Amino acid sequence: MIDSAWTPALDAASAAPLTVVIGPGDAGKTTLVTALANALFDRGFSVGIVDADVGQSVLGPPTTVGLGRVTRALQHPGDADLIAMAFVGATSPAANLTGTVVATGRMVTRARAQGIARVLVDTGGLIAGDLGRTLKQAKIDLLGPDLVICLARGGECEAVLRPYRVGARPRIVRLAPSPAARSRNAEMRRRYRDEALARYFAGSQRIVLDLRSVVLKRPALFAGEPLNAAKLAEAAAAVGHDITWAERRDSDTAVLTETTLTANAAHRLSPIFGGGPVVAYALDDLIGTLAGVDDAAGETAGLGIVRSIGIDPPSLELETPVAPATIAVVTIGRAKF
Repeated sequence: MIDSAWTPALDAASAAPLTVVIGPGDAGKTTLVTALANALFDRGFSVGIVDADVGQSVLGPPTTVGLGRVTRALQHPGDADLIAMAFVGATSPAANLTGTVVATGRMVTRARAQGIARVLVDTGGLIAGDLGRTLKQAKIDLLGPDLVICLARGGECEAVLRPYRVGARPRIVRLAPSPAARSRNAEMRRRYRDEALARYFAGSQRIVLDLRSVVLKRPALFAGEPLNAAKLAEAAAAVGHDITWAERRDSDTAVLTETTLTANAAHRLSPIFGGGPVVAYALDDLIGTLAGVDDAAGETAGLGIVRSIGIDPPSLELETPVAPATIAVVTIGRAKF
């Protein structure tokens, strides 16, 4: 049964095909979304939940935005049946704001395509400052929700909501935080991420993907014209840094090194490579990083951990629970595990 203090939110959500819930961390957003999902399901609606909290994901592993369908009473959103997820590659939207917004939009579009009548978007707690305001407004602008519910102890949401007060949509409902909301510090949140990822990767296998047939989307390596060994040796001598791989792309040159190349060193490589920008990637930064793996339809099939990158032939070793035959595209993110 939904808390009586939240009845206005339920009545509004009953009339809203798309609801976005915002508020600071530990305000009870997930508790509210769970209660609304159960109450809407009891009222006979088909209900979907988009979990857009990439750091504390419960629908899909951390670093993803997940979509779940409600098919039974929920104890928390993770009890919904996972339909799809979209890889963001970061455990904080601050590290990939655009990716977080795009992934959330993809999951809402997927929910609508599934014919789900009531979609609830549970957002993360980043709401303060210019970055938080930009993130939440970008989501609202992209999604075009019918209803925005703000859980706040004070005026935390007002800077976000200010542009939307003058229009008929979205409707805005303000609520006090749940008294049952649990406060979690940074260490508790980190521990949750680590435990969730450990559960996800339990039973994974190491696989080697041939990057001549599987596309490495980010970083965009092994898609240009390789530079020969003599040119690599010349470049390495010029900067005093081993260069594992270099390729000429449309308007720049990509180089792969064992350790991080300074911006100044990358700049000095430009005339050696015929001019234009030089984009440097380091194996130290890529090994151990989480990657999203997509199927041939462009849907995120799961995650992998980058274990090694080979050059001749170009290959990528991943630790993943996803079957190798499923993988068509790999995107290496920013978060390590």
